[in-house]
Amino acid sequence: MQISAITELDFYKIDRCRRVISHDCAQKFAAIDLGVPLGCYGLSWRSDILEPIIVRSPDCLTVWIGVDQQLAAISLDEGRIIVALPLTDYLVQIVAIADVIAVLTQEKVLLFNASGSIRFSDDLPDQGIGMTVEGENLVIQMLEGECLTLNPMRGYFQSMAASTTRRSP
Repeated sequence: MQISAITELDFYKIDRCRRVISHDCAQKFAAIDLGVPLGCYGLSWRSDILEPIIVRSPDCLTVWIGVDQQLAAISLDEGRIIVALPLTDYLVQIVAIADVIAVLTQEKVLLFNASGSIRFSDDLPDQGIGMTVEGENLVIQMLEGECLTLNPMRGYFQSMAASTTRRSP
């Protein structure tokens, strides 16, 4: 799996159904080559400073791609796009943990099952700036210094700074 910068003209030569991430006012363009027999998929995004985030699922059957305010997942068995999701704020990080894909945006955390369905989604109390895996939990770092621990199997946050628990509705 390789990603390479391409021109806008080359991007529009890629079949529309293979343009997995496409922005209206794109400034950067890339192709991700998933090898034989799947071939290349196109990406376009607005920011000159952001680069795509690419993560394989733990079972290696799906590739997750995100950049700017877009998230996508492609089945590596069939080449089918199983997730194409516009986000309301900027993507920060994608992490694979157990059989879950965790997606952190500036304002939200989302957990996806292997099938691409959403397992959990919740707003953050502050701007998220990163996450790490600690055991079976995700630790999400907030801009103001607080950390939240999220257990992806149980679906709740526990604040490490204040030791308060926030249950998702």
